[in-house]
This record gives sequence, structure tokens and C-alpha cells, in this order.
Amino acid sequence: MEQPLQRLSADEIEKELRKAEKEQRPADFSYKLIPEFSFSNKEISINLNFKGSTIQGAAYFDNCKINGDLILEDVLIYATLYVANSLIKGNFLASGIRVREVVNLVATSFGKNVIFDNASIKGFLGLNKVKLEENLSAKNVSIINISTKTGTIRGDIFLKQAHIKGSVIFEEITAEGLANLEDSFIGEDLNLQNSQIKENVLLTGTIIEGDVLSTGLECKNLIAHMKE
Repeated sequence: MEQPLQRLSADEIEKELRKAEKEQRPADFSYKLIPEFSFSNKEISINLNFKGSTIQGAAYFDNCKINGDLILEDVLIYATLYVANSLIKGNFLASGIRVREVVNLVATSFGKNVIFDNASIKGFLGLNKVKLEENLSAKNVSIINISTKTGTIRGDIFLKQAHIKGSVIFEEITAEGLANLEDSFIGEDLNLQNSQIKENVLLTGTIIEGDVLSTGLECKNLIAHMKE
């Protein structure tokens, strides 16, 4: 029988963050029950570890600088994961994450890898205007439509105007919407193998220095007027 997660208050989150920074160790929020929170407008000098936790609302990282890793592996988020206008110098590790209402990483720079392998996302996966020094991996990810009070949010993938120095690994993805990868730069390979994308895959204006791997890709249309 699984043990119930220990509940953390907003004050306890702040206290652990300050204590960890003082002791120069990772802030440990793993396997906790956490209320909706915002780390916006913060500069954080250490790794943040939320592995295995449940966040009972949204998680916001807007205009945030993290001088280490952000670890969200096997996390359940009741609402939105929002990371915008931020700098994460380490890895962004979100394998196995489950998000009930949209993942939106926008206009954010990552010093290492971004990993979403085996994630389950309701609503879209947004990665517009991100910059990565290494690889973007989203193997075996499920992105499904979600019905809200204002209508349906489609299970789209957005990677527009992004700059990825390494590879983009969108292998064995299931998406109920489209994949818009327009006007981006990918320094190595784009891997779309064995993915099922219900609508179009759009690559217009995208520069890919390596190979496009598309064996087994199922989509409505692959539209690729790529730049040389």
C-alpha cells in the first residue's frame, strides 16, 4: 500500500527553498502534496526536485532564473505547467509527468536537455521560441484534447521559432491535434518515427541540419517547405 504524500504549505515551500540555498544543496520537494504555486520573478541558485509530487493546481515559472536542474519526473499537475521568459541552466527533466491542462514552455532558454519522455498531457504541448543547448526529447508522449468551460483545447504540439542545437526526438508520440514546427532551427536530427499525429505536421521555414526520420509516421499531411 502506498504511503500518502506529505502535504507542504506555501510557507513550507519557501522555507525549504531558502534553507537549501543557504546549505547549497538541491531543494527537495519530492513525493509531496503541494498547492498551486509560482516561482515567478525569482533567481534560484540550486536544483529543484519535485519528483513524484502532486501539485494541486498550476505551477508557474515566469521570468525565473534557475542555475541548476528543474526535476518534474513522475509529477501530477492538476492544472497548467507554465514556464515563460525564463532561463534554466541545467536539465529540464519531466519524464512521466502527467498534466491535466496544458504544458506551455515559451520564450525560455535551457542550458542542457529538455526531457518529456512517457508524459501524458491534456491540451497542447507548447514549446514556441525555446532555445536549447542540447536535445529535446518527447518519446512516447500522449497529447489529447481537453474540454473546458470555454471550449475544446486541442492536443497540438507547438515548436515554432525555436532554436535547438541538438536533436528533436518526437518518436512514438500520439497527438490528437497538429504538430507545428515552423520557422525553427534544429542542429541535428528530427525524429518523428512511429508517431501518430491526427492533423498536419508543419515544417515550413524550418532548418534541419541533420536527418528527418519519419519511418512509420502517421499524419494527415507532412508539409515541409524547408530552408536550405
